Amino acid sequence: MPVTGSVDDCGTLRRMVETAGPSHRPARLVRSEQMRARLLAAARESFAAQGWSRARVEDICRTAGVGHGTFYGYYANKGAALESIVRAHAADLYTLLEAEWTSGDVRSDVERVIGGFVALSERDADVRDVWLAAAPADPTLARLVDEVRRQFVGRIAAHLLAAREAGHARGDLDVDVASSALAAMVEQTVALALRPDAELDRERLVSGLADLWVNAVYRM
Repeated sequence: MPVTGSVDDCGTLRRMVETAGPSHRPARLVRSEQMRARLLAAARESFAAQGWSRARVEDICRTAGVGHGTFYGYYANKGAALESIVRAHAADLYTLLEAEWTSGDVRSDVERVIGGFVALSERDADVRDVWLAAAPADPTLARLVDEVRRQFVGRIAAHLLAAREAGHARGDLDVDVASSALAAMVEQTVALALRPDAELDRERLVSGLADLWVNAVYRM
């Protein structure tokens, strides 16, 4: 069945499943989770190899080694499978952003978050490429683009607001503008830097973005 909950719900459910050991879950549930993972791995492989428009449910089934009936027992169509893959990617992003930026070393905290975003973007570059290619023709995936960006900006805003109230950030900081600008800066710069023809290495990328972020926001 397609995933229809929020990104937070998806992440919470996944963490609950991962926390419970196999011995504490019914065998039927374990087999269902394994089949879901198998189908999503096959979908991801098919999308990456053939592109969104050319990949078919038939290709996913062949890669997974299952029949059409098995696929449709879990997902209504290939868009629903992609939505589930994207929500797992988004849940990892928000897990990264949920950590408190309170180590006492602002620069290290910002570098940790940006470095984690770069690593996640590298790992799931194929997911984001297929997602953005599919979104214009799929309203659900298009709404998910907006949902993920809103939550990305919102979590940055929450951290900036806390920093301003604690006196670590500039007192005149416009949190709404700053959170939108910083999210766009990181997302777009990382996307450009990860292109095959780009010449920025990861260390230089993270350091440069952290410089801009810290100097724009915090009292140093």
